[in-house]
Amino acid sequence: MISSDSPSVQQSSFKLKLFWSADLIASIALGVYMVAFNFLTVKTYGPFGISMTTIGYAIPQTLLVLFGGLTSDNINKQSLYRICQVLYIVIGLALFFACLEGLPPLWLLVLVNALNGLIVAFSGPNKTSLISDLVPEAKVTSTQEFFYLATGLGWVLGSLLFPYILKVELPFSHDPRESSAFLFYGFAMLPSIFLVPKGLNRIAINKSDKTFLAKFEASLVDIKNSFLYLRTSLDLRILMWLLAIVLVLGMPFTILISIFAHDHPTLQPPTQFFSHIYAVLSTGEVVGGLLGILISRSSLKRGTLFIYFIFGLCFAAIIALITREYWLILITILLSGLFTSLCSNLLKGVIQSLSSADMRGRIAGLAQLMAGLSSASAGIAGFVIHHLSRDGVKEYLAYETVLLSMLGLLAVLALLTLPALIKSRITIQ
Repeated sequence: MISSDSPSVQQSSFKLKLFWSADLIASIALGVYMVAFNFLTVKTYGPFGISMTTIGYAIPQTLLVLFGGLTSDNINKQSLYRICQVLYIVIGLALFFACLEGLPPLWLLVLVNALNGLIVAFSGPNKTSLISDLVPEAKVTSTQEFFYLATGLGWVLGSLLFPYILKVELPFSHDPRESSAFLFYGFAMLPSIFLVPKGLNRIAINKSDKTFLAKFEASLVDIKNSFLYLRTSLDLRILMWLLAIVLVLGMPFTILISIFAHDHPTLQPPTQFFSHIYAVLSTGEVVGGLLGILISRSSLKRGTLFIYFIFGLCFAAIIALITREYWLILITILLSGLFTSLCSNLLKGVIQSLSSADMRGRIAGLAQLMAGLSSASAGIAGFVIHHLSRDGVKEYLAYETVLLSMLGLLAVLALLTLPALIKSRITIQ
């Protein structure tokens, strides 16, 4: 039995804290980047531009995410994490240089988001699996929630930093001023390359003389096995179904929040309203992360809680869509972020805790696949909004109609899933 004060335990705790710090710094940079990119896209190209960039992101993420989970289970997770962070920096600097000469063309923004989707297909499952390898199985869910907390906190700080960074005028830059935000993103992501913990649990990789085609076929078989593994557990299937409907029908509200912030009939200054919307959304996700940690450690263990979280998301998002009161908008957007975090992140953590150690990367890949489908769903919703607005419907009314329909369907499907969830007796570990 290893005592809690042993050097190995202390070293492991230090590595975990170091990685959490790296994730927080990277999330602050990502928060700035996310607001800047969406603000630049929606003010220049409207809902059509948001739809195009969202679809551009979704295609590579959806097609390659399962290979990302497989890759995470079979190579050095630390090296893969560093490679992905370097590629994020390259993308940020590419946008910075593109903005030096003025407004980037839409095709470039779509290409950049497609590259982001490609990287996320590998970095998402890898990071989830990497975190799981740092702690005992009993602490996987709470540890995942701590890292989701870092992500949400970073997005809050990044969103609040955005209007101030936007005021920084670079002497060698022309309009748009978002170039300063992309430059900040590139530099702020640098620490994450060097603060990755060493000495993670790794799977030994045997060198093989197989041809590329043989390796590709083996990868397809392995992906098929991950689906077969999912079929062996009714609990995992129910949780994956809940995650799927939340991400495909509920998450588009947060993905398309830039259209909400740009087209909402409010008298607030656009930059300030944009910053506040993203900040309160991220704050809600932080609070949701904290509640997720408390729930995983409390006596509230019943899986039926997820149904209440889904209803909370639907109610808060619907109120945000129909109200015109500024303070009520901010409160309901905050609640939307809170319930989104509880619905998605806590679900992912529970799914990880129920998965065997050798399958976590691939199961994380399946969960990330749902995220790709979420982006695709949001992109399709954006196209519908664009075409409705072209037919004479005001942009915000079109946005409101499409999102209300999706949230209503989500509530109905969640209600229909409740009997199976009660019968399964799933608990939050």
